[in-house]
Amino acid sequence: MTACALLELLCVTEREMELKHAILVAALLWLAAPFFGSLPLWFSGQYAFLDSFFETTSGLTTTGLTLTQHADLLPKSINFLRHLLQFVGGVGVVVISLCIFGRTQISSFLMFKGEAREAGIRPSIVKTSRRILGIALTFLALGTVLFTLAGITEGQKPGDAVFDGLNHTMAAYSTGGFSTHSQNMLYYHSALVEIVALVLMILGSLNFNLHYAILTGRRGEMVKDIEIKVFLVFLITGGLLVGFYLSRSFHSSAFTIFRKGFFHVISAQTTTGFQTVPPSYTIYLWPVPVLVLLSILMIVGGSANSTSGGIKNLRLGILFKSLLLEIRKTFLPSSAVVVETYHHLGENPITETVIRGAAVVTLSYLLLLGFGTLVTTSFGYPFHASLFETASALANTGLSCGVTSPSMPSILKLTYIFLMWAGRLEIIAIFVLLGFIFLQLRRILP
Repeated sequence: MTACALLELLCVTEREMELKHAILVAALLWLAAPFFGSLPLWFSGQYAFLDSFFETTSGLTTTGLTLTQHADLLPKSINFLRHLLQFVGGVGVVVISLCIFGRTQISSFLMFKGEAREAGIRPSIVKTSRRILGIALTFLALGTVLFTLAGITEGQKPGDAVFDGLNHTMAAYSTGGFSTHSQNMLYYHSALVEIVALVLMILGSLNFNLHYAILTGRRGEMVKDIEIKVFLVFLITGGLLVGFYLSRSFHSSAFTIFRKGFFHVISAQTTTGFQTVPPSYTIYLWPVPVLVLLSILMIVGGSANSTSGGIKNLRLGILFKSLLLEIRKTFLPSSAVVVETYHHLGENPITETVIRGAAVVTLSYLLLLGFGTLVTTSFGYPFHASLFETASALANTGLSCGVTSPSMPSILKLTYIFLMWAGRLEIIAIFVLLGFIFLQLRRILP
């Protein structure tokens, strides 16, 4: 109580929150939350402190990379906490930031924007929060029922099926990828369970605004929205290429290719991280082009204003449209006025500001991808494995080819923690925070 009173005395201000303040608070929140969230894991005795901090960061950022070796043997309370962290990180933190940190509507909106999200579903912050939480809880209930029924069908005890169903739904819809089993989705050896996972992964990667539009009768948005079009282009292209390379190696059955290859394509692009093959399997038996393709899909990511990570389909769609715009301009008179638009919950003009924003975030992701790959290869890991694991951490995915393990160097653990944090904030907030620290140091130091 004394600490709270001291903070109110020293830190409360009547000044309106500006965008830079919102971004700084969001960046610091994503550092503080994993620290406090890691304490229960550390106190449980199951993890060293750095490992618990890594696990919690992976959970809250909905990444899914895990240092847990024997998830089946963990206490149910710890397993539930791991998955709850993913659900809170994917959905809850957005709602909390809207409801708590903003004392006015504009402050709450800026907090929302500070986490690199879009404008709210509705002008009212409270209504936006309720809509997001309502949609998430609806799919949580539906997914739990479907996973439970699938588990019982495959021979699980009802109690175990409900527990797994709840946890895997929290992981799937938040595009997190944690599992209550060390073998992840491979534990079930069930096409039925995998189909339920696929549906929830795709739903979780879609824009909250798009969910709301469809639920309110605007079903035409599903075929018009630029994010859906970009998502399908990468999904179909990636699926065909991965299937081609797997069929040339050792998978001859089309059904097996779908279950092993296409499942990972969706898991990668939705940045969920569920796996139906062991990590060592992908690095030693799958062709290198498959890992490169999955790395690209992870970096591309899902939709803006969703629980997924990556650059986002919306930004790539805008960049592609801007490229077409520049090509069109070369064939027109210099006096011609050309306006390009993109459909995203309505027609929107492509302006220089929009293009610049998309390009900056995309370039930042690529630079950090190169940085993480370089650090990983410096510890002796192959280039394609380093690229794959770095893309997974940066895009908040969770797919692993075996690099992430409790025995990995501490420097590499810290590097991936930084990448998960940066990826969740979509890079820009990191630059704002570093700039703020630099300016404060310049004021203090002579």
